[in-house]
Amino acid sequence: MDIKIIIEPVFSVKWPMVRITINNTVCFDGACEPNDNNFFVYKTNIDAIEKNNIEIEHYDKKGKETVVDNDGEVISDRALILKSIILDDFTIPDVILYDRPFYVIWTADQLRESKDRPKEIKNNLYFGYNGTYRFEFGGDSAKEYYFNLLEKERIANVHNKKEMRDPTGKLVEVFEFTGRLVDSNEKDNITIDQLYERVNNEI
Repeated sequence: MDIKIIIEPVFSVKWPMVRITINNTVCFDGACEPNDNNFFVYKTNIDAIEKNNIEIEHYDKKGKETVVDNDGEVISDRALILKSIILDDFTIPDVILYDRPFYVIWTADQLRESKDRPKEIKNNLYFGYNGTYRFEFGGDSAKEYYFNLLEKERIANVHNKKEMRDPTGKLVEVFEFTGRLVDSNEKDNITIDQLYERVNNEI
């Protein structure tokens, strides 16, 4: 499986450091400098297994790299912005990337300021803190694409859930998928062929 990771590095004092690990093997470890216009692009090919994972670690930030003016406004920062993950020819939708966790490594000073800081952050692809972003995916990029379509619909409709009674009279949660109400548990039962057929019929 071909993997392409696109990161926008943000410079302050020096370039940020990144460690990219795929299936527990460190593939890249060093300064994240642009190598394709304004972006750092990393490409590799792996023998995909049933469950795979990518870890993107931002490290070596010591705090002095965040430069502020007299009003406390940030002038420059040292950070990574995850722009895209592409499996073979399939780009992972942004909403899926945003839904995955970034595990923060708080500094002692940050913890002194506030002890109740969360261990992980979601809905954020700007890695301004030291920490690790994790993305898991299956071994078949085509199947992953269709699973992502379903997951994208689920996330997009998470605040639009409704309740209705199924044919047995049981109260179930439903969400809208391609204009129809679908049992929220259906994603555990639907086959990839059924999903492919459904998507094809909607085109």
